[in-house]
Amino acid sequence: MAAAADDGLAIRGRRRLLAAAACCVCGAVHAPRLWAQAASRPAPKTIDPRIAELVSERRTLWLRRGSEELRATYWTAAKGRNDDEYLKICWILRDLQADRVFTMDRGLLDTLAGLQAWLAHGGVDQPIVLHSGYRTSRTNRATEGAALNSRHVVGQAADISVPGVTSVKLAGMASLLGQGGTGFYVGRGFVHVDTGDERVWIDQRGRRKAPGA
Repeated sequence: MAAAADDGLAIRGRRRLLAAAACCVCGAVHAPRLWAQAASRPAPKTIDPRIAELVSERRTLWLRRGSEELRATYWTAAKGRNDDEYLKICWILRDLQADRVFTMDRGLLDTLAGLQAWLAHGGVDQPIVLHSGYRTSRTNRATEGAALNSRHVVGQAADISVPGVTSVKLAGMASLLGQGGTGFYVGRGFVHVDTGDERVWIDQRGRRKAPGA
């Protein structure tokens, strides 16, 4: 019981640390099968009020991965879900090494959309750069520093960066949205965001690793 309380305090402490930093600087799956997966994948039961306010009218993502770039609106208040746009997002978040697509967690997309809307509100008009999205188990095992129970394997995580935004600021903003895990990898140039259990960690060049990273 005491250990659980200590873990909670540690998480809140790291969240406050990242939040303060943010404030200071302000073969692939066949299409029919993927359609079926998309239809069966539930939308998040709740959305964080802070995210909901940022994306109350539409949820749009501007993503870049290598030479690929995508702007997709996967939900609007007027029409609800747009599965065509959602599947485009799943495609750009695919496992590149295995050439496999997965139905990504909609809560993760909401977090990324909220983060991007927050940045745009502050004058940062840049895409989210994807370093990693979905991973097959095989790709995950071959990824340096990846946890065996990584949220990437179940479509609940992305490693991201935003041009002109420091990793410290990005991690701080992501942690404030509070949808799951946030990992700050010192010197690696990206931030891990997921919708697993709530936790925050700082990785000093691989010396520390959180479950599900």
